[in-house]
Amino acid sequence: MSFNLVTMPWIPVLLENGQQAEVSLVELLETWESLQAIQAENPPTTLAIYRFLLAVLHWVYQGPKNIDDWEDIQLDNGQQAIAALQAQAEYFDLLHPDRPFMQDQALTIDKAVPIYAIHTMSTSTVFSHEHEFSGYSISLPEAAQMLVRLQFVDITSLRAFYPTITKGNRSAVNTPTINGAAVLVQGKNLRETLLFNLVQLPGSSSEPDLPAWETGYAGLPQKTVPAGYISYLAYPWRRLNLFFNGDSPQERLRQRADQIAITMGNSFPDGVSIQQWESSLAFREDRPVRLSLERQFWRDAHSFLQSVENNHRPRVIDWLAQLKSAKLVDDMVHLQVFGMCANQAKPLDWTIEQFSAPLIYLTDENLWQTMKKAIDRAEEHRTVFGGYMGSPYHALAAVLKNNDAGGLAKSLAGESGYWAALDQPFRRFLEALPLDNRIVPGFGTIYGGEELTKWLETVQNAARTAFARSIASIHNHEARAKALQALEWKLADLRLSKEERDDRKAKAVAKKKQKAAKQENLK
Repeated sequence: MSFNLVTMPWIPVLLENGQQAEVSLVELLETWESLQAIQAENPPTTLAIYRFLLAVLHWVYQGPKNIDDWEDIQLDNGQQAIAALQAQAEYFDLLHPDRPFMQDQALTIDKAVPIYAIHTMSTSTVFSHEHEFSGYSISLPEAAQMLVRLQFVDITSLRAFYPTITKGNRSAVNTPTINGAAVLVQGKNLRETLLFNLVQLPGSSSEPDLPAWETGYAGLPQKTVPAGYISYLAYPWRRLNLFFNGDSPQERLRQRADQIAITMGNSFPDGVSIQQWESSLAFREDRPVRLSLERQFWRDAHSFLQSVENNHRPRVIDWLAQLKSAKLVDDMVHLQVFGMCANQAKPLDWTIEQFSAPLIYLTDENLWQTMKKAIDRAEEHRTVFGGYMGSPYHALAAVLKNNDAGGLAKSLAGESGYWAALDQPFRRFLEALPLDNRIVPGFGTIYGGEELTKWLETVQNAARTAFARSIASIHNHEARAKALQALEWKLADLRLSKEERDDRKAKAVAKKKQKAAKQENLK
C-alpha cells in the first residue's frame, strides 16, 4: 500500500475564496497561482511546510544560481518540479516498505509514545490539548504534516535513546526556527511567495548537496555539517517512525496513526553556527533576533531591513533587494514573521506578525537610519513608564506613600497601552517617510524634515494618553496631579535630542561640582 505525498492530498492551503483545502505536491504546483497561502492548524506546522516546499524547489532546480536562473525558474512555472517529483515519487511515500518518508524503521514500537504525548513532552499545551484518555490519533495527511513539523520546527526535549545507544545525552536540540523570528516574504499568491523566498544558493560545495529524503533518515545520530543549503533545509534533526492502529500494512490507508517513536537526530558540531546557511533569520551579534510576546515586531524592524555593523538582516531580504534592483518585484515588501516564545525549553506561545514597508528601505541606508532614529525616539519614551527616582510613577507613589514605585508602575501597565497606540501610526510613518526627502550636496538624500517632527508629536501624545489612562483609577487627586506634572517635565526633556540632553546633563554636573567646590572654599 502507498500514501504518496506527490499525488495524495495532505498540504493544507487557503483558496482564493477563503476556503481551506488539502492538496498534493503536484496539485499545489499545478494550481499555486490560484492558492493564497499554506494554512495549517498551527503556526509551527505552517512554517515547517513552507520550509519543506522551499527545500523541494531548491532540490529540483538545483538553484537559483543567480538572477537569470531565478527568472528561468519563474518562467518554468513549476513544470520541471512536477516532472521531477513524479519521476522520484518513491522518496515521498509515507508507507513505503523500505524507506517510508521522513522515517527510520530502526525505531521499534518499544521506543514509541502515544501521538498526543509528543505535544506534552515539554509540559506545554501550545501544540495540543489532548491527553492519555482521549484516544487521540491522526489521519495519514495529518501524520505527514506532523513528520514535517517535527523535522523543521521543534523545541529541545528529552527523547528515547536511539537503538544501540544506552547512555549519554538524549536531548534533541532546537531546530533553527525555534531560536529566532523566521521571515517569510509574502507575494500575491502562493506561487509568488515561494518564488520570492527561493534565494540564490550559496557557493558550490565539494560534496553533493542532497536532502535527507534522498540520502535517507536511518543511521546513528551524529554531529555533522550540512554539505550545502539544500541539505541544511532538509537536515534530519529528529529520527521518527509512525505506528498505526491497524493490524497490517494493507489496512493503514483506512487506519490512523496513534503512536510515534522519536529520538534525537543529527546536530551541528560544537562551535558551528547556522548563520552561514540560514536565510530567514536576522542576526544581531551572531545571535538570531527573536520575537517577544510583549514586544511588537516593528520595534525591531531595522534589524530585518538592513545589515549594519553587528546586525545582519535575513539573507532572503538581501535576495529581495537584488530582485528589486533587477526590477523583478513590486515596490512594497510584505513580511510574515513567525516566532516562538519559550522559557527553559517550555514553549509558551507562538506569535505571527504581518509587516509591510516600501522596498526602498532595503536599499537606501540614509532612509533606514532615519527610520531607526524614529524607533529610537519611541524607545526613549518608554522611560516615562519606569519607577525610578524622578519618574511620573515615582511622583505618584511618593504622594500615595507607596515604597514600591516600580511595582506600582508595573501593576498600572501604562507602557503596554503606549506601544499598542503606536502600532498603526508607525506603519503610516513608514509609508510617508520616503516622500519627505531633500538632496543635500555632499550628504545625498536626507529624510524626515517634517515626518520626524510629526512622529515625535505622535510619540509624546501616545505616552501622555497611555500614562493618563493608567492612573485614571487613582482617586487621590493630589497624587495624580503630581504624577501628571512629573510626566510633562519628563516629556519636555525627551523633546530634546539626545545630544541636547547629554549637553544639559553635563552642564548640570559641572554646575554641581562648581557649587560643591565653592562651599568647600568657604570652609
